[in-house]
Amino acid sequence: MKILIYGAGVLGSYAAYELNRIGHEVTILARGSRYEEIKEKGLVIRHWIQRRTTVDKIKVVKELLSDDYYDVTFIVMQALQVEAVLPAVSQNVRCPLFVFVGNDDKAREISDKIKNTSANKSMVLFGFFSIGGRREGEKVISVHTKHPDFDIGDLEGKDDYKPIIEKILKKSRVKIHYHINMEDFFKTHIAFIMPLAYLAYMSDCDLRKVARNKKALNTVIDAIIEGCDVLVKLGYKIDPERSIKFMKKHRIIVYFGLKLCAVTPIGRLAISDHCKSAYMEMEYLDKALLEWTKKSNLMTPNIDKLRGYLIKYGYNKNIN
Repeated sequence: MKILIYGAGVLGSYAAYELNRIGHEVTILARGSRYEEIKEKGLVIRHWIQRRTTVDKIKVVKELLSDDYYDVTFIVMQALQVEAVLPAVSQNVRCPLFVFVGNDDKAREISDKIKNTSANKSMVLFGFFSIGGRREGEKVISVHTKHPDFDIGDLEGKDDYKPIIEKILKKSRVKIHYHINMEDFFKTHIAFIMPLAYLAYMSDCDLRKVARNKKALNTVIDAIIEGCDVLVKLGYKIDPERSIKFMKKHRIIVYFGLKLCAVTPIGRLAISDHCKSAYMEMEYLDKALLEWTKKSNLMTPNIDKLRGYLIKYGYNKNIN
C-alpha cells in the first residue's frame, strides 16, 4: 500500500521504519534540516532496548499537495502543531484516509474542521503509538518494546475502518487496540502523563533526583487520580478504565513501579528526554488539563502543586 507519514520525529520515524519493513511503499514528510538528513543519510534509528541501529532509504517529501494520493496518511505531529497541518489535509482531494497520531486533546475539533472544510469525504481516525525516545543528531533514539502498542479509533464508536487498519498492520510487530471513542482515550492519557511531566520538571529532567522522594512520587499518583476525577465530572469515560482501577487498588505497586522508572534509564528515555525536548508541547497539554480542572469546579491540590514545577522550569530555562 502507498503510505505517507506526515512528520519525522520519534513516532513518525518509527512508524515509517515499521511500515517500510513489512513492504509498504512508504513516503515520509519532513522539513528543513530533517528533510536533508533523511534524503542524504536515510532514516537512521537506534532501537535502544534492542541494542541495534537501522538505516533505511525511504522516499522523503516536503509537502502534501492537493492532488497527491496515498492509501493512508498518518499525521504524526505534536498537539500544538496539528492546527497548521489542517489546511493541507482539507485541500487534498484524493487521499481516502487520514490518521492523526499523537496527544490530540482537541480530536473533536480537528474532525469537525476537516469535515466542514474538506472537499474530499476522507475518513478521519485518531491513534497513539506507545513509543518514547528523542532526536540525537541525525538519528532517532527509539524506546519501544518488541511489540509496541498502537491505540486507534474514531469518535463515534464505529468500526468500519478495522479492515483497512488490519490490512496495513497485518505483518507488523505492533499490537492494535481498538477504542470506541478516542477522545476519552486522549483525555485519559493526558491526565496520566502530565503529573509524570511535572515530576520530570521538578527534577530538572533528571528523574533520578526524585527517585527517593516518597512524598513527590505519592503526589504524582494523587494528581493522576485527581485528573481522572475531573474527566469523570465532565462526562468523559476513563479509557482504559482498568488503569485507574489498578492504580487505586494496587497503589503500592504503582508507587514502586514509578520509583523503578525514575531510577532507571527507561525513565530518562521515555519521560525526561521527551519533556526536555518538547517543553512547548507539555506546556500546551498543561493548559488543556488546567482548563478541564477549572471547568469541573473540583479541587485539585496535587495537580496545582506539581504544575508549578513546569512553570518554574520554563522560566529558569527562558523557554517562550
